[in-house]
Amino acid sequence: MIRFDRFSWRYAGASTHALRDVTLHIDRGEFVTIAGASGSGKSTLAQAMCGLLMGRQAGDAEGSVCVGGKDVADTPLHDIAQTVGLVQQNPETHFTTLTVRDELAFAMENRCLPRDEIQKHSDEAAELLSIGHLEDRGLSALSGGEKQRVAVASLLAGSPDVLVLDEPTASLDPEASRDLFHALADLCRQTGLTVVIIEHKLAHLLPLEPRLVVLEAGQIASDVPAGSATTAMHPMIFSNETAPSREARHKSTTTESVRSDKPLLAVSDMSVVFDGNIILERVSFGVHAGEVVALMGPNGGGKTTLLHAVSGLVPCSHGTARVCDTEVSPAAISGLAKQIGLVFQNADHQLVADRVRREALFTSHSLGRTAPPAEGEADRLLEQAGLGDRKEDHPFRLSWGQKRRLNLISAILHNPPLLLLDEPFAGQDWENATFLLDVIDRIVHGSLEEEGTRPRGACLMVTHDPRIVLRRCTRLLFVCDGRVSVDAPVREAFDQLRQMGHEAYTPMEDD
Repeated sequence: MIRFDRFSWRYAGASTHALRDVTLHIDRGEFVTIAGASGSGKSTLAQAMCGLLMGRQAGDAEGSVCVGGKDVADTPLHDIAQTVGLVQQNPETHFTTLTVRDELAFAMENRCLPRDEIQKHSDEAAELLSIGHLEDRGLSALSGGEKQRVAVASLLAGSPDVLVLDEPTASLDPEASRDLFHALADLCRQTGLTVVIIEHKLAHLLPLEPRLVVLEAGQIASDVPAGSATTAMHPMIFSNETAPSREARHKSTTTESVRSDKPLLAVSDMSVVFDGNIILERVSFGVHAGEVVALMGPNGGGKTTLLHAVSGLVPCSHGTARVCDTEVSPAAISGLAKQIGLVFQNADHQLVADRVRREALFTSHSLGRTAPPAEGEADRLLEQAGLGDRKEDHPFRLSWGQKRRLNLISAILHNPPLLLLDEPFAGQDWENATFLLDVIDRIVHGSLEEEGTRPRGACLMVTHDPRIVLRRCTRLLFVCDGRVSVDAPVREAFDQLRQMGHEAYTPMEDD
């Protein structure tokens, strides 16, 4: 169904190949997972098999790529699109309409399918992705995870022969991720659909026995047959270890030792209402210096709204939020910018400069903190983030995972005491996730050279990865239907979630 023969690709202006000498054959009805470190060429591989490189982007190609027996370089893109559908990392790049219902029908309407057939396929896709209750909603009103499910459903509704998904669960909660993977595996078995999933989160995928292809530096490092992949086969992909010195430091700061301080963030009886709909209801909690607090919960439960409300971007309908003893309000946003490092859920939404290095320094420069040490620190962090040779590139040329690392670097260079992070680990392999955790640690505990100092910052972050919560967070808030249903130290919170039937949000036994 998909055939790469000694295929290489180098983007225009790039010094190295994104893909090099790739030979890969995927049969009809196969269930394939593509894994690899961030920047290893996974997204480029996905674009190649969907006909989005040769003749559509500037670059140099060698070899060939065929889908359904047709060379993608010689086949019109609209013909390829009827055979293979691509779900990209950013779901907003898919949308062409305003409502969920219209988005599900759009591709089929363009193909002039009968109305009853369009309705039938739309309903089936909506049921498969559990979005039937969203069909009359505007796309702009959806959470990131809901948008991702709509993007997948809109392609499934068109009945492609091949479905390629580039990190489809990056913004999905664990239960939705598990359900999506199981549904796709069932479709492979029942209909012969060919599914290719590019993914870092493999805990729910490996039990489904996919064929596992691992990329390294643009080349195929291993190709493991279906049913043979285990978590021990590739340490770079599956390692769950973090730096023990950092672990020890986190454990040395107990919750009790910081509770005596005034909280950096205090939320009291806060509610948020949009268009008559209650998004958050009577939420109260505090975050103290030294704490790294995880926000978990189902998509659409109110996590992103909570972050935006405590940063002043969304007005509270009731109650208050205080940051560093300053009440949050729209009028106070400019002053709060020095106290808060905010990373949005969508990496593209906060890229404003025309060069990677300028983006890293943008917030610091805007706040008047342009001292040479900040510039030196920016260069050091960009190097550690794997962006040292990309400093003069436009930020939109980066991969999704690289953009997320750049977002965080830009948000912390002015040394804010409070970090508010919305899914900062999306698109990261474990090595890069550890880098981001170390950057967060710099704000919360200071640099490693400051051993013995009191915690000076705190972090409140949305994440769907229980491994990260287990290793680096001190507390967990579970937000569901606009309410905080769990607020406890991490291990105690995981026990409560298991009792509530939310095992998917807790670490697996071998984590």
